[in-house]
Amino acid sequence: MRIPYRLLYTWRCLRNVSDLSAALSFLANTKLSLSFAARLKFVSRIYKISLHVVCAHTETEILEIATAIFMLPKTSPGCIVEAGCFKGGATAKLSIVAQLTGRTLYAFDSFEGLPANTEAHGETIFGGIPGFEGGKYRGGDHEVKSAVAQYGDISRCRFMKGWFDDTMPHFHEPIVVAFVDVDLASSTQTCLKYLYPLLEPAGSLFSHDGHLPLVLSVFGNDEFWQREVGYPKPRIVSFGERKLLRIPKTEAVQNTASGALQG
Repeated sequence: MRIPYRLLYTWRCLRNVSDLSAALSFLANTKLSLSFAARLKFVSRIYKISLHVVCAHTETEILEIATAIFMLPKTSPGCIVEAGCFKGGATAKLSIVAQLTGRTLYAFDSFEGLPANTEAHGETIFGGIPGFEGGKYRGGDHEVKSAVAQYGDISRCRFMKGWFDDTMPHFHEPIVVAFVDVDLASSTQTCLKYLYPLLEPAGSLFSHDGHLPLVLSVFGNDEFWQREVGYPKPRIVSFGERKLLRIPKTEAVQNTASGALQG
């Protein structure tokens, strides 16, 4: 027997207190550039996506990312970027955000899973032992696009197919928010090097890999930030505390980098 969607939706809401709290906070946030009806519809749509597409994130996490975008004026320039699509769940959700804010979503992925690598990941900050062998977390090109077409707004998407080292050096669009879920330290380095400098002032880069010590070593490396990214290491929200990290692009960081380049 097929369970009605409304019952599935209610069950999912009630089983996760953290997600429920985040959803209620989002609905109550009158500072967002959305009416209450639009906020309610958005929450309903992201839950529906999670019921039909395998997602590696929580609703709490995607709502935090969405809120950062909705808080920006619609007139401010910049696109949304996702690095690492997996099965297309976050892609579909962010495509709705792009639709509601009049922006474009650029989705970077090889669509072949993780690249071959020799990274030896030890325990996460939560004590688990992850495995990131080549080919893992693969979401095929057609699979991801089908998920977005069915549950999101594919007209707002541009799919950047290929390995990050091949595609990101040629990308030069201003960015308001980037969501990076790439698992590997090497891939994180590439994303920071090519995406962070494109962030607009008041923009943010989110990483979903804040539980991985090798990735944390990249974020915490002052020399890497200065030499490869061209910016002093910025403030990293929730460093070493949770999976989702937020790295704001503040005006102070922007000015410091400009001064360093001029010097």
